[in-house]
Amino acid sequence: MKNIIFFLILFIVGCNTPMGGAKKVEDIKPQETPSIESIEAGLWMQMNNYEENLKTSGSRLKDEKLDKYLKDILCKLTPDYCKDIRVYVQDIPLFNAFMAPNGMMVVWTGLLLRAQNEAQLAAVIGHEAGHYIKRHSLKSWLDVKSRTNLMAILSIGLAATGVPAGGDIFNLTQLLQAGFMAKHSRDNEREADAIGLDFLIKAGYDPKEAPKVWENIIKEMELGEIDRPLSFLASHPAPEERIENLKKQSNEHNHSNEGIVNKDKLDKKIKPFIKKWVKNEIRQNNKVEQTEFVLETAFDKDNNNHLLQFYKGEVYRLRGDIENNYEKAIDFYNESIKIKSDFPDVYKELGLLQFKIEKNDEAKKNLKKYLEIAKNPKDRSIIESYLN
Repeated sequence: MKNIIFFLILFIVGCNTPMGGAKKVEDIKPQETPSIESIEAGLWMQMNNYEENLKTSGSRLKDEKLDKYLKDILCKLTPDYCKDIRVYVQDIPLFNAFMAPNGMMVVWTGLLLRAQNEAQLAAVIGHEAGHYIKRHSLKSWLDVKSRTNLMAILSIGLAATGVPAGGDIFNLTQLLQAGFMAKHSRDNEREADAIGLDFLIKAGYDPKEAPKVWENIIKEMELGEIDRPLSFLASHPAPEERIENLKKQSNEHNHSNEGIVNKDKLDKKIKPFIKKWVKNEIRQNNKVEQTEFVLETAFDKDNNNHLLQFYKGEVYRLRGDIENNYEKAIDFYNESIKIKSDFPDVYKELGLLQFKIEKNDEAKKNLKKYLEIAKNPKDRSIIESYLN
């Protein structure tokens, strides 16, 4: 019986061709839409419904300037598909972006916070465009369907030998199917990486910035309680492999200059949202070391060290009065003031925290300073009520 099981598994492995031997899926052409009777049209219809809901979703960040900025990057990377892909920003404090088969690209605010410059952001956008062009969603769907059928064959074959299709054998078929799916996903990710980097180089960006995105993600993961989420490992190449591949591909291109980085441009576009994003990041991440690393990635010590120190203070303030968190927060606030004495937010948060721990005289001093240097703050009446 063991031999029968072994040969059935070999049969499935031998069938591990793209889409189980189905017709090769060609790249999508600019302005192309699927025929109404096709499987792809069904996928598009589902994602069109999702997109309509996303447009009015409370989680969507609606800002025309930011949307246009991201769309301009996309069009610079792949002008042929500029009209086909729509870019949306979703207010979720995690590193992620995804591409739907109908041309909907979604970028999470956690990614925008972690990107150190426009070149790094462009590397991710180009990668997602690669998924669309290569029709990876359709390929994955067809592959799932093919593998599901093959696993059914395996279960039937095992049952014919007298082995029940449930229990341990069912788990075996699940594991085999998951392995095939993961391999296919990892292959798609590698292909999208290569396409995205090619777009990056042709658009004049510095290709050395692409692997830095993943280097930072590795460092962030290492500071967490679990090195890597299991789902990430299952469907993506190992970050170390990804970095090596991107560096190798970059070195194969002849680029005489450093290329575009555009750090200041990205900083300017996300400045109106940075305070909210950082606070969301602090609230969702229970690991202080990870949050501090994200902040150090987001804020350049040379130009924005006062913000880095201020938000580190916020990390400890928002975590409550355990393990001397409030005292640590006050130390970071004071460090921020030393670096930049006319930054109003730090005086407000410092003063409110001092009121909370009953250091009233110091609190009033800092809240008065806040009102003095802030320009017509919306919370003036609230702060004055504390002072009175």
